[in-house]
Amino acid sequence: MREEIYTVSEIAEALRQNLEATFHSVNIMGEIANFKIHNSGHIYFTLRDERSMINAVIFRNYIKNIPFGPDSGMMVYARGRITHYGARGQTQLLVYYMEPAGRGELELQMKKLVEKLRSGGYLRDERKRGIPSYPSDIAVVTSISGSVIEDIRDTLARRWPLARMTHFPADVQGSGASESLVRAIGKVNSTDGIDLLILARGGGSIEDLWAFNTEPVAMAVAESRYPVITGIGHETDTTVCDLVADTRAATPTAAAELAVPDRDEVEESLVSLNQRLDRAVAQRSEQSYRLIEYLLNNNVFPAVLFKLERSRFILDDSMERLHQHIRWYLREAGERTDRNLLILTGSLKERLSESRDMISSKTEILESRGPSSRISALNERLTKWLNFVKVRSVWKQEYLEKELEGKLRALADLNPSGVLRRGYAICTDMEGSGVISDVENIDIGDRVAVHFHDGNIGCEVKERKIKGDE
Repeated sequence: MREEIYTVSEIAEALRQNLEATFHSVNIMGEIANFKIHNSGHIYFTLRDERSMINAVIFRNYIKNIPFGPDSGMMVYARGRITHYGARGQTQLLVYYMEPAGRGELELQMKKLVEKLRSGGYLRDERKRGIPSYPSDIAVVTSISGSVIEDIRDTLARRWPLARMTHFPADVQGSGASESLVRAIGKVNSTDGIDLLILARGGGSIEDLWAFNTEPVAMAVAESRYPVITGIGHETDTTVCDLVADTRAATPTAAAELAVPDRDEVEESLVSLNQRLDRAVAQRSEQSYRLIEYLLNNNVFPAVLFKLERSRFILDDSMERLHQHIRWYLREAGERTDRNLLILTGSLKERLSESRDMISSKTEILESRGPSSRISALNERLTKWLNFVKVRSVWKQEYLEKELEGKLRALADLNPSGVLRRGYAICTDMEGSGVISDVENIDIGDRVAVHFHDGNIGCEVKERKIKGDE
């Protein structure tokens, strides 16, 4: 039996139906290429990635759904349905919505970097270092202004005022932030006596935090001379620097809390240990006194009195040393309190100076973010849309002019005067009230008028010949 034979149209229609049924609504991310606005108002382009491409079209009635001005080279998310156009043998995406896909591209770059660091062993738990229990010198890399550095400073002073904090300012957002962070971490590594490094930044979008997802900053964190605690963004934000750091905190404040112990908890622990020591000494003394009482009441040992006297001397000597130790501890505690007061005084002076610098910096930032910068951005956006409207208007005008020109040519072809100019003539009666279209309507001797494109003449019929007469 001969196999069934299909026509090309049948196969094309089957392809169209299957594609539209399977991909009736899809989201595709790709780079725009071959962007072109057709005279019809439709937009034609291709979406491509590293290995493939697909044709796409936005019909003019869907252009109003596009919230930006697309162009070749842009990464976009396109939503639409896939169909097959049999007349051209072409599979294409019919787009009815599109938006920039910059975020998707950033996430893809971040995933590639994480895989590279994982293959290099930088994400292994065994390479991560522990945090010192009682650090005395802490380096903080963050912005020169903002609430982050203030929150970290307040948290460290509240929990462990014995620790000294050194701020290494760096840009944490925008162009050049990556290089600034690497330089700041390098300065920390070149400083001796640091116990711990805190890398921190407030919350923001993936674009705002992108400097912490770049390879140079991630490598600087991974190869830091000192243990690193990161406190970047909000609790839900995770950057590449968080993955390679020795310890990751949910927020900048949480990073400061992880860096130092709580003074109140340490004091409670010391009080508890002192109470345990007192109970142990009291218990041991009670046992010793019971032993001495037993020996005094026992006449078997003649040298008990001598041993008792000796024990008393030893006990008195021990008590004296204990009192000396207590006096030394109290004196040391007083000196330590004086040192802490000096440190706090210096810290307050430093904080006052930094507050003045912060106010100056914020003033500069406020001036840079004033209405003039927003007006400039809005003017640029308005100019872009005006150019788009201008292109559409020019195209529409050219289209209407061509359509009018064609209709005028067709009208000219139907004008009788145009026919007469090509050598034809019209025959009417002498009054010009009726057109003579048949020979049978004219008799010999009748007078008729013959009209040309530039005038008419009067004629008298001398002879008449009808087709078919011999």
